Amino acid sequence: MKQLLLLVALLLATTTVLAQVDVERRRVLMLQTGGCVVNGEEAISGIAALWFNENNYPWTNTALRIFFAGIFLDAELSWFVGGNTNTAIGAGAGGGFFADGLTPYRHGERLTHEEFYGDSVNGRVFVNQTIPNPTPLPLNLRTTYAVAGQFYRETSSTKNFTLPNDHLVQSVFAELRFGGIEPELAARRGAEAYLLAEANYRSGFAAFGPTGAEYEAESKYTRLFGSVALKLPLGSATMYGRLAGGLGENIDQLGAWKIGGNLVGFDSVALTLRGYYTREIFAEDFGLANVMLGQKLADWQDLTGYLHGDWAIAHTVPPGDGDWHNYFGIGVGLGCRAWFNTRVLLTYGYGFNAIRNGERGGHEISLALEKHF
Repeated sequence: MKQLLLLVALLLATTTVLAQVDVERRRVLMLQTGGCVVNGEEAISGIAALWFNENNYPWTNTALRIFFAGIFLDAELSWFVGGNTNTAIGAGAGGGFFADGLTPYRHGERLTHEEFYGDSVNGRVFVNQTIPNPTPLPLNLRTTYAVAGQFYRETSSTKNFTLPNDHLVQSVFAELRFGGIEPELAARRGAEAYLLAEANYRSGFAAFGPTGAEYEAESKYTRLFGSVALKLPLGSATMYGRLAGGLGENIDQLGAWKIGGNLVGFDSVALTLRGYYTREIFAEDFGLANVMLGQKLADWQDLTGYLHGDWAIAHTVPPGDGDWHNYFGIGVGLGCRAWFNTRVLLTYGYGFNAIRNGERGGHEISLALEKHF
């Protein structure tokens, strides 16, 4: 149960950074969960949360966004300068339990003695500028300064492992987004180019890792992420493709790119690679390609079938071996409308390069539910 809560908090904690000011009215209850179904040691993972978004609330020329997941709460308030929606300044804050811990794996084996819990609290201020352009797609530039306090503790199985020191992290984020992909399971159109650069400084940070063989500690680390994505309706079919990549410097487990799993829509924490454990691969640098073909099978409950293909190349950090590796995955899915107009998506993924009990081949299944009010 604690592993489930841990990923909930992680997903929500970082969703706020990789976003522009959203003026759409949203009341969304979401649930995603996934796990290994054959010969695996994956920890339970998932997300269950309420997403609230309202424009001109609580006052005129403001926008409020709230994510609530029981153990974690995050809120962000934007103010449109002079009533001009092109320029917004704002602030946000959040915090909760199990928001910064890790479950590491090596060759498919869950390293229970190296797991740890982390609690977190953060505050941030930002400026968001929409830049007029001749296309119908929005062009946004956002700069954010954030401060987070991170606090660590052992799990019941942590053993012979030096935990990270409790510390503060100061971060500066610069984001450029052209276009956008609607954040809904059944969305059928969108185009987006996105670039993120971030610099981070950790105060009071020291080496952590297996006792006597701690990983190299770095107080400063930087990351760069870019992606291009396109989703198009073609009659009753929907096609989607994305290319993404990330670079890092002075990266350890805490700052690494986390790759793997069938969860969708939370790239800031769990980059989708079907057939592999959620957040199984810790990478300093990576490249990623995702393709999807959706086909409406019947008008009854909007029944739709999906085919997926994923490929990643990643330069791993400990507990990986520090080398470059290729990862291939495929998947099939089935989506429909269910009770109370809730969208349901069931997905199976197979990872060709996933090592499980000394053999290759990983089997992942996931369930996603989404309800709009």
